[in-house]
Amino acid sequence: MRCMRKFGLLVLAAVLFTIPVLAQDHPQDQPLKAAVDMGYVPFAFVNEKGEEVGFAIDLAKALAERLGRPGVEIVSVPWSGIFAALDAGRVEFIAAPTNIRPSRAENMLFTEPWADTAQAIAVNARLADVVHTPEDLKGLTIGVNTGSVADDWVTEHQQDYGFEIERFDNILDALLAVDTGRIEAVMADIETLGYAVKDRPNVVLVITIKGHEQYGLPCRKGDREFRNLLERALEGLKLDGTLQALYKKWFGVAPEPVSATNLVYVGYGVPGLPGYELTFHRPLFAEGK
Repeated sequence: MRCMRKFGLLVLAAVLFTIPVLAQDHPQDQPLKAAVDMGYVPFAFVNEKGEEVGFAIDLAKALAERLGRPGVEIVSVPWSGIFAALDAGRVEFIAAPTNIRPSRAENMLFTEPWADTAQAIAVNARLADVVHTPEDLKGLTIGVNTGSVADDWVTEHQQDYGFEIERFDNILDALLAVDTGRIEAVMADIETLGYAVKDRPNVVLVITIKGHEQYGLPCRKGDREFRNLLERALEGLKLDGTLQALYKKWFGVAPEPVSATNLVYVGYGVPGLPGYELTFHRPLFAEGK
């Protein structure tokens, strides 16, 4: 009996110790603060009615509802400063599409993946018949979002393929530069370029870069309890079809059956990367489900 009582007191002490930290950074009676890179279509942008819309915004709203929070506060941050905003506590997590990378996992906690992705390249329409491979980019200028995975790729391969690089704080500015012919090409996530070229006849998607890329939701390093709670909410959205519905709404197609959008992973985080916990848990479902 004494052992059981002592164990109970230890558990109570642990709860009393951890809850104030979570409550201070993640107040249950306040909107969920999510960072986006406004203008990164179709994840977060301002529509013709002046409304902030997009996949990332809808996802943040769905997560807030699942967590029992009174709505969401969308914080727009240029991609080049979005990780600093997370570290500084301006936001609770990043809703913008964030590619999972081992180097990033050293400095933040990722949830399990929520979608598969790839990098792609689009060019001005006058070059659509001559640019088919990275080798065809020699002498051309490629625009990228500063600090993005596309930025990493062009930096790594510039000498291999002989192109020039122009960096932008907003992907819409890079698309405009290609649309008007000021630069020849733009590189970004395939979801963004696939959506953007629909209304831009002067911009044509020509190259998809092969590779296995996935998106996750980054939380602050050390904010493990909240990361785990956010992941349980994300898993609930996968299992009840909410995430798949958002995917089809914004990307125009259903996710592949065997993809991160449909898979619930064992444990918390990304297997094999820092921050992963092999802990079994229950997903968070909406009340009544």
